[in-house]
Amino acid sequence: MTPGLSSYLNLSRWLAAFLVLAYHVRHLILVDFADLAQPKSWLKGLYAFTGLGHEAVIVFFVISGFLVGGLTLERWRQRGPDLTSYFSARVSRLYTVLIPALLLGWALDWTGLHHVNVSELYTNSAQYQTNSLSHRIDQALGADIFLGNLLMQQGVLTTPLGSNGPLWSLANEWWYYCVFALAAAALTGQGKTRAPMAVAALALVALLPAKMMLWGVVWLLGLLAHTWMRSKLWRPHPAVGTALFLAALLASRWSRGPFPPDADSHFTDFTRDFLLGLAYVVALVSASRIRQPLPLRKLHEALADFSYTAYLCHFPIMLFASAVGFQWLGWRIQVQADANGLLYFTGLTLLVYAGTYVVYRLTERHTHRVRAQLDRLLGR
Repeated sequence: MTPGLSSYLNLSRWLAAFLVLAYHVRHLILVDFADLAQPKSWLKGLYAFTGLGHEAVIVFFVISGFLVGGLTLERWRQRGPDLTSYFSARVSRLYTVLIPALLLGWALDWTGLHHVNVSELYTNSAQYQTNSLSHRIDQALGADIFLGNLLMQQGVLTTPLGSNGPLWSLANEWWYYCVFALAAAALTGQGKTRAPMAVAALALVALLPAKMMLWGVVWLLGLLAHTWMRSKLWRPHPAVGTALFLAALLASRWSRGPFPPDADSHFTDFTRDFLLGLAYVVALVSASRIRQPLPLRKLHEALADFSYTAYLCHFPIMLFASAVGFQWLGWRIQVQADANGLLYFTGLTLLVYAGTYVVYRLTERHTHRVRAQLDRLLGR
C-alpha cells in the first residue's frame, strides 16, 4: 500500500463518518430544503453535502471489503486459511467499541426518556417528520433488544437498540465477515474441511435476510478493487478516478430527491448503490498510483482513527444533546437555516464529533490491546 493510497483511504474513512454524523444532525435540527423560508442557492450546496449520509455508508462497505476481504484472501492464498486469527481480529475490532456504545446509548436514551423528554424526541419523534428518527425509542430499550444487538441481530431478528439506528449497518458488516470467511476458507483451504465450509457459507446466505445479502455484493466490490490493484491491468489516473466518483456521488444524491433512502424499490436502491460503489472502486484503484501522501496526511490519519467510534456512537449523543438543549436552553428542533439555525447546527455537529472522540480515547484507541488479550486467551 503506497503512502498515497493509505492517506486516500484515511481521508475517505473520516470524511464518510463525518458525513453520516452531519446528515443526522442536519435532518434533526434544520427543516427540509423545501420548507425553507429563504431557499438561497448556497444553501442548496450545504443541504446536498449534508445529505450524503447513505452514500457514505456505501463507501464504508467498499472500504471494508477492500481492507478485510482483499487483504485476508491474499494472505490465505499464500499461507492457508486461519479462521481463529481472522475472528480474533474482527471481534476485537468491532466489540471493543460496540459493547461500550450499546451501554452508553442505552444509558443516554433511558436518561433522556425519563428526565429530558419535554421535546418528546424519545416518545413521539414522528411529529418532527425527520429522516434522522423514524421510530419510537421508548419501545426499543428492552433487554431482549440489547442482547439482540450484542449478537448482531439488528435487522435480522430485532431492531437497533434505542435511538442508535446506524447499528443496522454493523450487523451487515458482521455477517459479511462471516459469509466471506467461510467461503474464502473453502476456496483456499485443503482437505475435507472445504466442503463443510462452503455448505456453511451457503446456509448463512439462505438464512439471512435477502436484502442484507444483496447489499453484500456492494461489500464484495472492495474485493474487486484489491484484485484489480494487485493485477497488471491498466489503472486510471487519480484525477479521472476521483472525478468519476464525485460525479456518481452527485448523481446518487440527486436521484434520491428529498425522500428517505427506502422510498424507492429495492432494485432501484441497489442499482444506485452498486454503481456508486463501482465508481468508488475506480477511484480507489486510481489512488494506488499516488506515490506521495496527500496533503494533511497526519490529520487524515488522526481523524480516521476514530471514524468507527464516530459512526457507532454519534446518534445517541446527538439526540440527548438536542433534548437537553430543547428542555433547558429553549433551543428548538426543525428550525430555519438562518444565522441562528446554522450556528446551532454547526455547534451541535462539532459537540457530537468531539464527544465521539472522547469515547474513542476510552475504547477504540485500545483495540490492539484487546486483540492481544484475546489472542492470549485463544492460545495464539
